[in-house]
Amino acid sequence: MKKLMAVILLGLTLSFSNAVLADELSTLRVVVVHTDDAAAYIAHLNKGSMLIKAITPKLTIRAWQATFAGDSTGAMIVGLEYPGSLADFATAWEKVQADKSVTQWFAGLDRLRKIVSDSLYNEIAI
Repeated sequence: MKKLMAVILLGLTLSFSNAVLADELSTLRVVVVHTDDAAAYIAHLNKGSMLIKAITPKLTIRAWQATFAGDSTGAMIVGLEYPGSLADFATAWEKVQADKSVTQWFAGLDRLRKIVSDSLYNEIAI
């Protein structure tokens, strides 16, 4: 019986520790861009996503295109999400920017877009 209780307590402890890790708040960088060639821009984002994942696997890059947005229809939003604080994001982003292949990739990306806005958000626990 004591062994069974110990196993149950161990299981509960491990499940709570996993829940705490899964609930870690994140930092989100949101870049709104205008591009005249969405297909080329997305293809270039895919290349960059692979480069960045090799440097910092925790960073997730996603993109959206406005379809029902008045004058902003067609605008693209790129989200870069990193689990952890703004300081954690900054440390990871420094590593990304230090990579020469990423620097070259950014140069190509800049030819395909005009940045409309660039913001950082900290997730709030609710």
